[in-house]
Amino acid sequence: MKLEQTRQAILIDVREPKEFRDFSIPGSINLPSSKYKQQDYEPYKTMTICLVCQTGKRAKTIKTKLNATGFESVFILEKQIGDLVAHSKPVKKRKWSVDRQFRMLLGILLAIFLVGFYFEMNGFVIIPIILATGLIFTSLIDRCYLRMGIAMLPWNREKDTDK
Repeated sequence: MKLEQTRQAILIDVREPKEFRDFSIPGSINLPSSKYKQQDYEPYKTMTICLVCQTGKRAKTIKTKLNATGFESVFILEKQIGDLVAHSKPVKKRKWSVDRQFRMLLGILLAIFLVGFYFEMNGFVIIPIILATGLIFTSLIDRCYLRMGIAMLPWNREKDTDK
């Protein structure tokens, strides 16, 4: 067996830290795509790197960047976190997941629209227009920037234990 065939593999999850804390594959490490730095990946250059994210889009972006800088053995998992979560048993959690916060925000915005509609405030019609446009757009590109933004909110960020 050649040395190249005994290469170790590392699983890197490129989602935001809050998404990673909500559900992650045991043994994976978190290097968020929004904070991509090639030097973070350098310790793993001699290893087989397997990338995973919610749908595969962020993993593809990181794979392209790594391949462009000389990383040769970079792969994307066939099943992404969204697939795994859909087939896993629900876990009782204390904190709200990013998805739950996202659904709550959509509900609040629709409730605000309904109150404005009830009191015949015509300006509130912009809320469902923005929501409908955003939901259609995110389904076409298979990435939700609002969800990613929620994951970056202060209460969803990892606490710095070094300071």
